[in-house]
Amino acid sequence: MKGRDNLDLVVMADLHYVGRAERICPIPERNAHLGKELLRRALRRLELSSPPDALVLIGDLVDDGEAPGAEEDLEALREELEGLSFPVIVVPGNHDGDPDRLLRTFGDRPGVHEVKGYLLLTFVDRYDPQDRAERSRDGLKLVRDVASSHPGVPIVALQHNPIYPPIESTYPYNLTNSREVMRTYSESGVVLSVSGHLHRGHELTYAGGVGYVVCPALCEEPFRFLRITLRGREVSLREESLKLPSEPPLVDVHVHTHYAYCASTVTAPGAMERAEKFGLSGIVLTEHAGQLYVSPEEYWSGRFIEEPHLLRRYRDEGRDRMRAYRKEMEELRSSFVKLGLEVECDRYGNLSLLEEDAEGWDLLVGAVHKLPQAHSRDEERGFMHVTESLLRNGVGVLAHPFRFFRREGTEVPRHLFRPMARLLADYGVAAELNFHTNEPDPEFFGTCLEEGVKVALASDAHDLYEVGDFAPHLEFLRRLGLEGDDLKDVLFCP
Repeated sequence: MKGRDNLDLVVMADLHYVGRAERICPIPERNAHLGKELLRRALRRLELSSPPDALVLIGDLVDDGEAPGAEEDLEALREELEGLSFPVIVVPGNHDGDPDRLLRTFGDRPGVHEVKGYLLLTFVDRYDPQDRAERSRDGLKLVRDVASSHPGVPIVALQHNPIYPPIESTYPYNLTNSREVMRTYSESGVVLSVSGHLHRGHELTYAGGVGYVVCPALCEEPFRFLRITLRGREVSLREESLKLPSEPPLVDVHVHTHYAYCASTVTAPGAMERAEKFGLSGIVLTEHAGQLYVSPEEYWSGRFIEEPHLLRRYRDEGRDRMRAYRKEMEELRSSFVKLGLEVECDRYGNLSLLEEDAEGWDLLVGAVHKLPQAHSRDEERGFMHVTESLLRNGVGVLAHPFRFFRREGTEVPRHLFRPMARLLADYGVAAELNFHTNEPDPEFFGTCLEEGVKVALASDAHDLYEVGDFAPHLEFLRRLGLEGDDLKDVLFCP
Protein backbone atom coordinates (compact mmCIF):
# COMPACT_ATOMS: atom_id res chain seq x y z
CA MET A 1 0.00 0.00 0.00
CA LYS A 2 3.02 2.27 0.39
CA GLY A 3 2.88 5.18 -1.98
CA ARG A 4 -0.66 4.56 -3.18
CA ASP A 5 -2.52 7.72 -4.19
CA ASN A 6 -5.49 8.99 -2.25
CA LEU A 7 -8.97 8.14 -3.47
CA ASP A 8 -11.56 10.85 -2.84
CA LEU A 9 -15.15 9.61 -3.01
CA VAL A 10 -18.35 11.54 -2.55
CA VAL A 11 -21.37 9.45 -1.54
CA MET A 12 -24.98 10.63 -1.72
CA ALA A 13 -27.92 8.49 -0.71
CA ASP A 14 -31.71 8.51 -0.68
CA LEU A 15 -32.88 11.48 -2.75
CA HIS A 16 -36.43 10.07 -3.01
CA TYR A 17 -37.14 12.52 -5.82
CA VAL A 18 -40.69 13.09 -7.04
CA GLY A 19 -41.02 15.43 -10.01
CA ARG A 20 -43.11 14.17 -12.91
CA ALA A 21 -44.04 10.88 -11.27
CA GLU A 22 -47.67 10.33 -10.28
CA ARG A 23 -46.71 9.94 -6.68
CA ILE A 24 -47.33 11.80 -3.43
CA CYS A 25 -44.61 10.98 -0.94
CA PRO A 26 -46.35 9.97 2.33
CA ILE A 27 -43.45 11.25 4.47
CA PRO A 28 -43.12 15.07 4.28
CA GLU A 29 -39.72 14.98 6.00
CA ARG A 30 -38.31 13.46 2.83
CA ASN A 31 -38.68 16.71 0.88
CA ALA A 32 -39.26 14.57 -2.21
CA HIS A 33 -40.04 17.60 -4.40
CA LEU A 34 -36.52 18.91 -3.73
CA GLY A 35 -34.63 15.76 -4.73
CA LYS A 36 -33.27 17.07 -8.03
CA GLU A 37 -32.47 20.46 -6.54
CA LEU A 38 -30.63 18.88 -3.62
CA LEU A 39 -28.49 16.96 -6.09
CA ARG A 40 -27.78 20.16 -8.01
CA ARG A 41 -26.86 22.06 -4.83
CA ALA A 42 -24.50 19.29 -3.77
CA LEU A 43 -22.89 19.11 -7.21
CA ARG A 44 -22.43 22.89 -7.24
CA ARG A 45 -20.63 22.64 -3.93
CA LEU A 46 -18.29 20.05 -5.39
CA GLU A 47 -17.63 22.23 -8.43
CA LEU A 48 -16.79 25.25 -6.26
CA SER A 49 -14.58 23.29 -3.86
CA SER A 50 -12.58 20.24 -4.90
CA PRO A 51 -14.10 17.71 -7.32
CA PRO A 52 -13.85 14.09 -6.14
CA ASP A 53 -12.37 11.16 -8.02
CA ALA A 54 -15.84 9.63 -8.24
CA LEU A 55 -19.41 10.24 -7.10
CA VAL A 56 -21.48 7.34 -5.78
CA LEU A 57 -25.28 7.56 -5.76
CA ILE A 58 -26.19 4.78 -3.42
CA GLY A 59 -29.85 4.10 -4.06
CA ASP A 60 -33.42 5.34 -3.67
CA LEU A 61 -32.93 8.10 -6.19
CA VAL A 62 -36.71 8.27 -6.65
CA ASP A 63 -39.47 7.68 -4.13
CA ASP A 64 -41.42 5.13 -6.16
CA GLY A 65 -39.77 3.70 -9.22
CA GLU A 66 -42.97 1.90 -10.20
CA ALA A 67 -45.09 5.07 -10.37
CA PRO A 68 -46.03 6.42 -13.82
CA GLY A 69 -43.54 9.14 -14.69
CA ALA A 70 -40.75 7.80 -12.45
CA GLU A 71 -38.64 7.07 -15.51
CA GLU A 72 -38.80 10.77 -16.43
CA ASP A 73 -37.63 11.65 -12.93
CA LEU A 74 -34.67 9.31 -13.26
CA GLU A 75 -33.82 10.90 -16.59
CA ALA A 76 -34.05 14.37 -15.02
CA LEU A 77 -31.57 13.31 -12.34
CA ARG A 78 -29.25 11.87 -14.97
CA GLU A 79 -29.31 15.18 -16.84
CA GLU A 80 -28.06 16.93 -13.72
CA LEU A 81 -24.94 14.78 -13.95
CA GLU A 82 -24.04 15.70 -17.51
CA GLY A 83 -20.69 17.38 -18.04
CA LEU A 84 -19.15 16.38 -14.71
CA SER A 85 -15.37 16.01 -14.65
CA PHE A 86 -15.56 12.79 -12.60
CA PRO A 87 -17.31 9.42 -13.05
CA VAL A 88 -20.64 8.60 -11.43
CA ILE A 89 -21.33 5.15 -9.97
CA VAL A 90 -24.94 4.17 -9.29
CA VAL A 91 -26.30 1.56 -6.90
CA PRO A 92 -30.00 0.53 -7.04
CA GLY A 93 -32.20 0.92 -3.97
CA ASN A 94 -35.47 -0.63 -2.96
CA HIS A 95 -37.50 2.43 -4.05
CA ASP A 96 -35.96 2.69 -7.53
CA GLY A 97 -38.01 0.03 -9.27
CA ASP A 98 -36.39 -2.10 -11.95
CA PRO A 99 -32.63 -2.04 -11.17
CA ASP A 100 -31.73 -2.80 -14.78
CA ARG A 101 -33.69 0.25 -15.93
CA LEU A 102 -31.97 2.41 -13.31
CA LEU A 103 -28.49 1.31 -14.34
CA ARG A 104 -29.34 1.61 -18.04
CA THR A 105 -30.61 5.17 -17.50
CA PHE A 106 -27.33 6.21 -15.86
CA GLY A 107 -25.11 4.17 -18.18
CA ASP A 108 -23.77 2.02 -15.37
CA ARG A 109 -23.56 -1.65 -14.48
CA PRO A 110 -23.10 -3.73 -11.32
CA GLY A 111 -19.76 -5.27 -10.47
CA VAL A 112 -16.21 -3.94 -10.54
CA HIS A 113 -15.36 -0.26 -11.06
CA GLU A 114 -11.67 0.65 -11.08
CA VAL A 115 -10.86 4.19 -9.93
CA LYS A 116 -7.26 5.33 -9.34
CA GLY A 117 -6.09 1.80 -8.59
CA TYR A 118 -8.90 1.04 -6.14
CA LEU A 119 -11.63 -1.51 -6.86
CA LEU A 120 -15.20 -0.41 -6.12
CA LEU A 121 -17.74 -3.24 -6.13
CA THR A 122 -21.43 -2.50 -6.59
CA PHE A 123 -24.27 -4.94 -6.03
CA VAL A 124 -27.86 -5.39 -7.12
CA ASP A 125 -29.41 -6.93 -4.04
CA ARG A 126 -32.90 -8.30 -4.73
CA TYR A 127 -35.89 -7.48 -2.53
CA ASP A 128 -38.87 -9.57 -1.53
CA PRO A 129 -42.39 -8.05 -1.20
CA GLN A 130 -41.62 -7.07 2.43
CA ASP A 131 -38.52 -5.08 1.35
CA ARG A 132 -36.14 -7.67 2.79
CA ALA A 133 -32.91 -7.79 0.82
CA GLU A 134 -30.39 -10.60 0.45
CA ARG A 135 -26.95 -10.80 -1.14
CA SER A 136 -26.91 -13.48 -3.83
CA ARG A 137 -24.42 -16.37 -4.08
CA ASP A 138 -23.01 -14.70 -7.20
CA GLY A 139 -22.58 -11.44 -5.30
CA LEU A 140 -20.60 -13.15 -2.55
CA LYS A 141 -18.51 -15.02 -5.12
CA LEU A 142 -17.71 -11.75 -6.89
CA VAL A 143 -16.06 -10.40 -3.75
CA ARG A 144 -13.94 -13.53 -3.28
CA ASP A 145 -12.95 -13.71 -6.94
CA VAL A 146 -11.92 -10.04 -7.13
CA ALA A 147 -9.86 -10.33 -3.94
CA SER A 148 -8.04 -13.45 -5.15
CA SER A 149 -7.32 -12.03 -8.61
CA HIS A 150 -6.15 -8.62 -7.28
CA PRO A 151 -4.10 -9.36 -4.16
CA GLY A 152 -3.24 -6.26 -2.17
CA VAL A 153 -5.57 -3.95 -4.11
CA PRO A 154 -7.95 -2.03 -1.80
CA ILE A 155 -11.60 -3.01 -2.26
CA VAL A 156 -14.61 -0.87 -1.41
CA ALA A 157 -18.06 -2.49 -1.29
CA LEU A 158 -21.05 -0.32 -2.22
CA GLN A 159 -24.64 -1.40 -1.62
CA HIS A 160 -27.92 0.22 -0.62
CA ASN A 161 -28.74 -1.79 2.51
CA PRO A 162 -26.54 -1.58 5.62
CA ILE A 163 -24.43 -4.60 6.51
CA TYR A 164 -23.24 -3.57 9.97
CA PRO A 165 -24.05 -2.68 12.72
CA PRO A 166 -27.34 -4.56 13.29
CA ILE A 167 -30.26 -2.12 13.26
CA GLU A 168 -33.07 -2.86 15.67
CA SER A 169 -36.32 -2.09 13.87
CA THR A 170 -39.54 -3.68 12.71
CA TYR A 171 -38.52 -2.50 9.22
CA PRO A 172 -35.78 -4.60 7.56
CA TYR A 173 -32.72 -2.39 7.15
CA ASN A 174 -29.85 -4.89 7.18
CA LEU A 175 -29.32 -7.52 4.53
CA THR A 176 -30.90 -10.74 5.74
CA ASN A 177 -27.59 -12.61 5.27
CA SER A 178 -25.47 -9.76 6.62
CA ARG A 179 -23.34 -12.05 8.81
CA GLU A 180 -22.32 -14.10 5.81
CA VAL A 181 -21.57 -10.91 3.88
CA MET A 182 -19.43 -9.62 6.75
CA ARG A 183 -17.46 -12.86 6.88
CA THR A 184 -16.85 -12.69 3.13
CA TYR A 185 -15.75 -9.05 3.34
CA SER A 186 -13.38 -9.79 6.21
CA GLU A 187 -11.85 -12.86 4.58
CA SER A 188 -11.45 -10.99 1.28
CA GLY A 189 -9.74 -7.99 2.83
CA VAL A 190 -12.44 -5.43 1.95
CA VAL A 191 -11.32 -2.05 3.27
CA LEU A 192 -14.65 -0.27 3.48
CA SER A 193 -18.35 -1.03 3.09
CA VAL A 194 -20.63 1.93 2.29
CA SER A 195 -24.43 1.78 2.43
CA GLY A 196 -27.49 4.04 2.51
CA HIS A 197 -31.14 3.19 3.26
CA LEU A 198 -30.99 4.12 6.98
CA HIS A 199 -31.85 7.80 6.66
CA ARG A 200 -30.23 8.90 9.90
CA GLY A 201 -26.97 7.31 8.76
CA HIS A 202 -24.36 5.66 10.96
CA GLU A 203 -20.79 6.63 11.77
CA LEU A 204 -17.77 4.67 10.60
CA THR A 205 -17.57 1.45 12.63
CA TYR A 206 -15.09 -1.41 12.34
CA ALA A 207 -15.72 -5.15 12.58
CA GLY A 208 -13.45 -7.96 11.39
CA GLY A 209 -10.96 -5.44 10.00
CA VAL A 210 -13.57 -3.88 7.72
CA GLY A 211 -14.90 -0.33 8.05
CA TYR A 212 -18.68 0.08 7.77
CA VAL A 213 -20.42 3.42 7.25
CA VAL A 214 -23.99 4.38 6.39
CA CYS A 215 -24.52 7.57 4.42
CA PRO A 216 -27.41 9.72 5.73
CA ALA A 217 -30.29 10.65 3.44
CA LEU A 218 -29.76 13.71 1.27
CA CYS A 219 -33.52 14.34 1.21
CA GLU A 220 -33.93 14.91 4.96
CA GLU A 221 -32.70 17.89 6.95
CA PRO A 222 -29.94 18.84 7.33
CA PHE A 223 -29.41 17.40 3.82
CA ARG A 224 -26.16 15.50 4.36
CA PHE A 225 -23.71 13.57 2.22
CA LEU A 226 -20.25 12.04 2.77
CA ARG A 227 -16.76 12.80 1.54
CA ILE A 228 -14.58 9.73 1.99
CA THR A 229 -10.82 9.65 1.53
CA LEU A 230 -8.83 6.42 1.29
CA ARG A 231 -5.09 6.01 1.25
CA GLY A 232 -4.54 2.32 0.93
CA ARG A 233 -6.38 0.83 3.88
CA GLU A 234 -6.55 4.09 5.79
CA VAL A 235 -10.03 5.64 5.79
CA SER A 236 -11.13 9.12 6.78
CA LEU A 237 -14.47 10.74 6.16
CA ARG A 238 -16.25 14.04 6.54
CA GLU A 239 -19.97 14.63 6.66
CA GLU A 240 -21.18 17.71 4.78
CA SER A 241 -24.53 19.41 5.20
CA LEU A 242 -26.34 21.60 2.69
CA LYS A 243 -28.08 23.33 5.59
CA LEU A 244 -26.24 26.34 6.96
CA PRO A 245 -24.97 26.57 10.55
CA SER A 246 -27.27 28.39 12.94
CA GLU A 247 -24.48 30.72 14.06
CA PRO A 248 -23.75 33.33 13.02
CA PRO A 249 -27.15 34.38 11.58
CA LEU A 250 -26.88 34.60 7.78
CA VAL A 251 -29.00 36.80 5.54
CA ASP A 252 -29.17 36.57 1.75
CA VAL A 253 -29.39 40.21 0.65
CA HIS A 254 -29.82 39.63 -3.08
CA VAL A 255 -32.54 37.21 -4.16
CA HIS A 256 -34.37 37.75 -7.44
CA THR A 257 -38.00 36.89 -8.15
CA HIS A 258 -40.19 35.76 -11.01
CA TYR A 259 -40.38 39.42 -12.08
CA ALA A 260 -36.80 39.29 -13.38
CA TYR A 261 -36.32 38.99 -17.14
CA CYS A 262 -33.25 36.91 -16.36
CA ALA A 263 -35.00 34.61 -13.86
CA SER A 264 -34.90 30.88 -14.46
CA THR A 265 -36.74 28.88 -11.78
CA VAL A 266 -36.77 31.46 -9.00
CA THR A 267 -40.05 32.66 -7.46
CA ALA A 268 -40.57 34.68 -4.29
CA PRO A 269 -42.51 31.92 -2.44
CA GLY A 270 -39.99 29.30 -3.57
CA ALA A 271 -37.10 31.45 -2.40
CA MET A 272 -38.75 31.88 1.00
CA GLU A 273 -39.18 28.11 1.36
CA ARG A 274 -35.53 27.46 0.48
CA ALA A 275 -34.28 30.20 2.78
CA GLU A 276 -36.05 28.60 5.73
CA LYS A 277 -35.14 25.01 4.87
CA PHE A 278 -31.46 25.75 4.34
CA GLY A 279 -31.02 27.72 7.53
CA LEU A 280 -30.99 31.40 6.62
CA SER A 281 -32.02 34.04 9.17
CA GLY A 282 -33.63 36.15 6.47
CA ILE A 283 -33.68 37.17 2.83
CA VAL A 284 -34.08 40.35 0.84
CA LEU A 285 -36.15 40.05 -2.34
CA THR A 286 -34.13 42.35 -4.57
CA GLU A 287 -35.40 42.88 -8.11
CA HIS A 288 -33.80 44.81 -10.99
CA ALA A 289 -35.47 48.23 -10.88
CA GLY A 290 -34.82 48.84 -14.58
CA GLN A 291 -36.52 45.59 -15.52
CA LEU A 292 -39.60 46.63 -13.57
CA TYR A 293 -39.98 49.74 -15.73
CA VAL A 294 -38.98 49.03 -19.33
CA SER A 295 -39.16 46.22 -21.89
CA PRO A 296 -36.49 43.53 -22.08
CA GLU A 297 -35.10 45.07 -25.28
CA GLU A 298 -34.72 48.51 -23.74
CA TYR A 299 -33.24 47.08 -20.58
CA TRP A 300 -30.66 44.75 -22.12
CA SER A 301 -29.58 47.35 -24.68
CA GLY A 302 -28.95 49.84 -21.88
CA ARG A 303 -31.27 52.35 -23.52
CA PHE A 304 -32.93 53.11 -20.17
CA ILE A 305 -29.54 54.35 -18.94
CA GLU A 306 -29.06 56.69 -21.89
CA GLU A 307 -32.71 57.78 -22.00
CA PRO A 308 -33.97 57.80 -18.40
CA HIS A 309 -37.22 59.48 -19.48
CA LEU A 310 -38.30 56.01 -20.63
CA LEU A 311 -39.12 55.15 -17.02
CA ARG A 312 -41.67 57.97 -16.87
CA ARG A 313 -43.10 57.09 -20.27
CA TYR A 314 -43.71 53.48 -19.26
CA ARG A 315 -45.34 54.65 -16.03
CA ASP A 316 -47.60 57.14 -17.82
CA GLU A 317 -48.63 54.50 -20.37
CA GLY A 318 -49.33 51.97 -17.62
CA ARG A 319 -46.75 49.52 -18.96
CA ASP A 320 -44.34 49.36 -16.03
CA ARG A 321 -44.46 46.59 -13.41
CA MET A 322 -42.96 48.41 -10.44
CA ARG A 323 -46.22 48.91 -8.57
CA ALA A 324 -47.35 45.32 -9.25
CA TYR A 325 -44.03 44.00 -7.93
CA ARG A 326 -44.23 46.16 -4.84
CA LYS A 327 -47.82 45.18 -4.08
CA GLU A 328 -47.16 41.47 -4.48
CA MET A 329 -43.97 41.52 -2.45
CA GLU A 330 -45.43 43.68 0.31
CA GLU A 331 -47.79 40.82 1.11
CA LEU A 332 -44.74 38.63 1.80
CA ARG A 333 -42.83 41.20 3.84
CA SER A 334 -42.04 40.17 7.42
CA SER A 335 -39.22 40.10 9.93
CA PHE A 336 -37.79 37.26 7.81
CA VAL A 337 -38.48 38.66 4.34
CA LYS A 338 -37.28 42.15 3.45
CA LEU A 339 -37.99 44.03 0.25
CA GLY A 340 -35.44 45.75 -1.94
CA LEU A 341 -34.30 46.73 -5.40
CA GLU A 342 -31.14 46.32 -7.45
CA VAL A 343 -30.56 49.79 -8.90
CA GLU A 344 -28.26 51.27 -11.52
CA CYS A 345 -27.28 54.81 -12.45
CA ASP A 346 -28.34 56.62 -15.59
CA ARG A 347 -26.17 58.94 -17.68
CA TYR A 348 -26.85 61.81 -15.28
CA GLY A 349 -25.74 59.90 -12.19
CA ASN A 350 -29.27 59.35 -10.87
CA LEU A 351 -30.69 56.02 -9.71
CA SER A 352 -32.89 54.04 -12.10
CA LEU A 353 -35.95 54.95 -10.04
CA LEU A 354 -38.82 57.36 -10.38
CA GLU A 355 -39.05 59.81 -7.50
CA GLU A 356 -42.34 58.40 -6.23
CA ASP A 357 -40.83 54.89 -6.12
CA ALA A 358 -37.68 55.78 -4.18
CA GLU A 359 -38.93 55.41 -0.61
CA GLY A 360 -40.05 52.52 1.55
CA TRP A 361 -37.52 49.84 0.61
CA ASP A 362 -35.60 47.85 3.19
CA LEU A 363 -32.48 47.81 1.02
CA LEU A 364 -31.14 49.24 -2.22
CA VAL A 365 -28.38 47.20 -3.83
CA GLY A 366 -26.32 49.19 -6.31
CA ALA A 367 -24.90 47.54 -9.43
CA VAL A 368 -22.76 48.49 -12.40
CA HIS A 369 -23.86 46.35 -15.35
CA LYS A 370 -23.26 48.86 -18.13
CA LEU A 371 -21.49 52.20 -18.32
CA PRO A 372 -23.17 55.23 -19.89
CA GLN A 373 -21.74 55.92 -23.32
CA ALA A 374 -20.06 59.06 -22.03
CA HIS A 375 -17.78 56.86 -19.92
CA SER A 376 -17.11 54.14 -22.47
CA ARG A 377 -13.71 55.49 -23.59
CA ASP A 378 -12.16 55.22 -20.14
CA GLU A 379 -13.73 52.21 -18.45
CA GLU A 380 -11.77 52.43 -15.22
CA ARG A 381 -12.52 56.10 -14.61
CA GLY A 382 -16.13 55.61 -15.70
CA PHE A 383 -16.56 52.58 -13.45
CA MET A 384 -15.35 54.47 -10.39
CA HIS A 385 -17.50 57.50 -11.28
CA VAL A 386 -20.68 55.45 -11.66
CA THR A 387 -19.91 53.47 -8.52
CA GLU A 388 -19.51 56.63 -6.46
CA SER A 389 -22.81 57.91 -7.89
CA LEU A 390 -24.49 54.77 -6.59
CA LEU A 391 -22.93 55.17 -3.16
CA ARG A 392 -23.80 58.85 -3.01
CA ASN A 393 -27.43 58.04 -3.81
CA GLY A 394 -27.88 55.86 -0.74
CA VAL A 395 -27.40 52.21 -1.70
CA GLY A 396 -26.60 49.94 1.24
CA VAL A 397 -24.71 47.25 -0.67
CA LEU A 398 -22.51 47.30 -3.79
CA ALA A 399 -23.36 44.24 -5.87
CA HIS A 400 -20.67 41.95 -7.31
CA PRO A 401 -17.80 44.50 -7.20
CA PHE A 402 -15.54 44.38 -10.30
CA ARG A 403 -17.64 41.73 -12.07
CA PHE A 404 -18.26 44.38 -14.72
CA PHE A 405 -14.72 43.97 -16.07
CA ARG A 406 -14.95 40.18 -16.25
CA ARG A 407 -18.21 40.49 -18.17
CA GLU A 408 -16.52 42.92 -20.55
CA GLY A 409 -13.67 40.47 -21.06
CA THR A 410 -11.06 42.91 -19.74
CA GLU A 411 -8.53 42.48 -16.98
CA VAL A 412 -9.74 43.42 -13.51
CA PRO A 413 -7.93 46.63 -12.46
CA ARG A 414 -6.44 45.45 -9.20
CA HIS A 415 -4.93 48.86 -8.54
CA LEU A 416 -8.49 50.07 -7.91
CA PHE A 417 -9.07 47.66 -5.04
CA ARG A 418 -7.83 50.06 -2.37
CA PRO A 419 -9.59 53.18 -3.75
CA MET A 420 -12.83 51.20 -4.06
CA ALA A 421 -12.56 49.85 -0.52
CA ARG A 422 -11.97 53.35 0.82
CA LEU A 423 -14.98 54.66 -1.11
CA LEU A 424 -17.17 51.95 0.42
CA ALA A 425 -15.83 52.75 3.88
CA ASP A 426 -16.42 56.49 3.45
CA TYR A 427 -20.06 55.96 2.46
CA GLY A 428 -20.71 53.11 4.90
CA VAL A 429 -21.69 50.70 2.11
CA ALA A 430 -21.13 46.93 2.28
CA ALA A 431 -19.29 44.92 -0.38
CA GLU A 432 -21.35 42.04 -1.74
CA LEU A 433 -19.76 38.58 -1.71
CA ASN A 434 -21.39 36.88 -4.68
CA PHE A 435 -20.55 33.71 -6.64
CA HIS A 436 -23.33 33.97 -9.24
CA THR A 437 -21.43 33.91 -12.57
CA ASN A 438 -18.74 35.68 -10.56
CA GLU A 439 -15.30 35.09 -9.08
CA PRO A 440 -14.81 37.32 -6.02
CA ASP A 441 -11.20 38.31 -5.46
CA PRO A 442 -9.76 37.53 -2.00
CA GLU A 443 -7.33 40.42 -2.32
CA PHE A 444 -10.15 42.90 -2.78
CA PHE A 445 -12.16 41.56 0.15
CA GLY A 446 -9.05 41.44 2.31
CA THR A 447 -8.55 45.11 1.48
CA CYS A 448 -12.18 45.82 2.38
CA LEU A 449 -11.69 44.21 5.78
CA GLU A 450 -8.58 46.31 6.35
CA GLU A 451 -10.63 49.43 5.61
CA GLY A 452 -13.48 48.38 7.93
CA VAL A 453 -15.98 47.60 5.15
CA LYS A 454 -18.81 45.18 5.98
CA VAL A 455 -19.39 42.10 3.83
CA ALA A 456 -22.89 41.28 2.55
CA LEU A 457 -23.61 37.65 1.67
CA ALA A 458 -25.60 37.27 -1.53
CA SER A 459 -26.69 34.44 -3.78
CA ASP A 460 -27.91 36.78 -6.54
CA ALA A 461 -30.31 33.88 -7.07
CA HIS A 462 -31.93 33.47 -10.46
CA ASP A 463 -32.52 29.76 -9.80
CA LEU A 464 -34.05 28.35 -6.65
CA TYR A 465 -31.07 26.07 -6.03
CA GLU A 466 -28.90 29.16 -5.52
CA VAL A 467 -30.92 30.64 -2.63
CA GLY A 468 -28.90 30.57 0.57
CA ASP A 469 -26.12 28.44 -0.94
CA PHE A 470 -23.44 30.06 1.20
CA ALA A 471 -20.92 27.22 1.61
CA PRO A 472 -18.52 28.87 -0.89
CA HIS A 473 -19.00 32.24 0.82
CA LEU A 474 -18.18 30.86 4.25
CA GLU A 475 -15.15 28.97 2.94
CA PHE A 476 -13.96 32.13 1.15
CA LEU A 477 -14.20 34.11 4.40
CA ARG A 478 -12.59 31.31 6.39
CA ARG A 479 -9.58 31.52 4.12
CA LEU A 480 -9.42 35.21 4.95
CA GLY A 481 -9.24 34.22 8.62
CA LEU A 482 -12.87 34.90 9.53
CA GLU A 483 -14.81 32.43 11.65
CA GLY A 484 -17.08 32.55 14.69
CA ASP A 485 -17.37 35.93 16.38
CA ASP A 486 -14.92 37.50 13.93
CA LEU A 487 -17.26 36.54 11.12
CA LYS A 488 -20.29 37.91 12.94
CA ASP A 489 -18.53 41.25 13.40
CA VAL A 490 -17.95 41.84 9.68
CA LEU A 491 -21.22 40.58 8.15
CA PHE A 492 -23.70 43.14 6.94
CA CYS A 493 -27.28 42.72 8.11
CA PRO A 494 -30.03 44.92 6.62
